[in-house]
Amino acid sequence: MIGLIKHARRPTKTVAVVVPMHNREELLPEEQISLRHLVHYLGKYDKYLVVPTGLEVNYPGFRIKRFSGKYFGSAKAYIRLQFQPSFYESFSEYKYILIYHLDALVFSDQLMEWCEADFDYVGAPWIKHPEAPYAGRNEFEGKVGNGGFLLVKIQSCLKVIYSPGYRIDPRIHWERHYKSRPAHIKLLQLPRNYLRYLKVFNNARWEMAQWQRSGDAFWANRAKHYYPEFKIPSVETALRFAFESLPRYCFDRTNHTLPFGCHAWTRYDREFWEPYLLK
Repeated sequence: MIGLIKHARRPTKTVAVVVPMHNREELLPEEQISLRHLVHYLGKYDKYLVVPTGLEVNYPGFRIKRFSGKYFGSAKAYIRLQFQPSFYESFSEYKYILIYHLDALVFSDQLMEWCEADFDYVGAPWIKHPEAPYAGRNEFEGKVGNGGFLLVKIQSCLKVIYSPGYRIDPRIHWERHYKSRPAHIKLLQLPRNYLRYLKVFNNARWEMAQWQRSGDAFWANRAKHYYPEFKIPSVETALRFAFESLPRYCFDRTNHTLPFGCHAWTRYDREFWEPYLLK
């Protein structure tokens, strides 16, 4: 598997903007605003629409990448696309992709600046705040970051997906949970522990296949387990990249400086964002 990465096409371009679409042709009014911001501020970059096979769409200035319809139509379906190596490999001519969902906004062209920062994964942080919608959830709170407006390094994501590492080290798991147990329990658990030595049942792709939570939570919490060099910025740095929930509080934390972009602007305090919308 690692050989697939070593022999993948070397990137010849820096970054592309990737817009995952729904399984419908028409855009809602708010989605049209999001697309207008993208074209206005980042129109000079290569831009792609990611669409299900069979959906006919044509937006000037956008190229099309097609994937199976099973990856569209719900958040759970899109999580599966986030974990597909073919998704990242289809953009292997680029070093980075900016994933821009149509509930995101961009406010300036800082794209090359953020590429030069050399992070592997940067999105809006899930800030610690009692009014945050994810308050008290350890997989989110104080972590970076949300995938609706997200810059990722292609090769780093593939290194996570194709990692040779175990999800759970079989030897450590055995010593921690079964070494001191009675002989009959150890005997019952031996076959299961043997399977843990078969990486097809105990690696990153296996964990991704079983993953039931947000796909963003996997990258924020588990990527470093498989690729320790996976570089994610601090919350304070990520706030300069994007806001999601509680934008007024985030705005105060950045000394009233707008971020590069935001996610879920219609869901979290639309009134705050109204003055910054392109008319």
